[in-house]
Amino acid sequence: MLDIVVRALSLVAIVGIGVAIKRAGWVGREDFGKFSKIVLGVTLPCALFTSFNDYHLEYALLGLTVLAFGLNVAQQLIGYAMAARRGRREQAFAVLNSGSYNIGAFATPYLSGFMGPHAMVYSTLFDFGGAFSSAGLAYGWGMTLASEPGTHGRRELVRTLAGSPVFVTYVVLLAMRLLDLRLPDAVITFTSIVGAANPFLAMLMIGIGLELRLHPTKYRAAARMLGVRYAFAAVAAVACWFLLPLPADARLVVVMVLFSPIASMMPVFTARAGLDVELSTLMNSVSILVGIVAMPTLYLALHAV
Repeated sequence: MLDIVVRALSLVAIVGIGVAIKRAGWVGREDFGKFSKIVLGVTLPCALFTSFNDYHLEYALLGLTVLAFGLNVAQQLIGYAMAARRGRREQAFAVLNSGSYNIGAFATPYLSGFMGPHAMVYSTLFDFGGAFSSAGLAYGWGMTLASEPGTHGRRELVRTLAGSPVFVTYVVLLAMRLLDLRLPDAVITFTSIVGAANPFLAMLMIGIGLELRLHPTKYRAAARMLGVRYAFAAVAAVACWFLLPLPADARLVVVMVLFSPIASMMPVFTARAGLDVELSTLMNSVSILVGIVAMPTLYLALHAV
């Protein structure tokens, strides 16, 4: 358990490095976009191809993928409805930042460390559903809401999704898994080297975008949205634990993942939509701290039940 906590705290420390180098003048707030392009366009796709290249798709457990998609969409709809009185751009922000789960860089170390490699089967299937709803539906929906009414039709939506490296990567990965295809070892050697930089760059990017001295209204907005996120997580966790017709270890994985941080790509999507990056990075950073405490606590409370 100590190793897992140290790893999680290391991610927080990297966020701190990002804040520190910004304060020192090594990078500026305007460099967030440059880092985001590297993360979304290079390191994250390479990390995904490396992680899923040898993964065997468990068709009997595809319900976890559907479940993840449904849970994400439900949170997006709640965020959209709650921001209805504040206009389209606020709704766009809520759609982008209400759901999503950081499974690959954050939840997986917890799950594999506590429960062993078999837990990654459940989390990976959950990750597929979460990715399609966050990198796909939320991204397209958020960009549409953030643009002027009538300027983002169906064709533009397709172009938006086609221009998302993360969404395209997940589509290709799912197709490869369904066809039982894998990349050559030489390619995976390359992607593993590049992808290894993703956790560092993603957390560093969040630190660069994070601003701690914000207007009080932004703290209130973060508290409101995170309060809804974790209230939803609590209700969903109870329902999944008692109602899902799955083995206890699969239900435990789902419950723990529900309290994992917001996906690190969401501040990037927020920036692309021209929305409040500072608020998005603040929410992301707080969700990391919550995940550090909540996930091992849930494991200790439920694994012997």
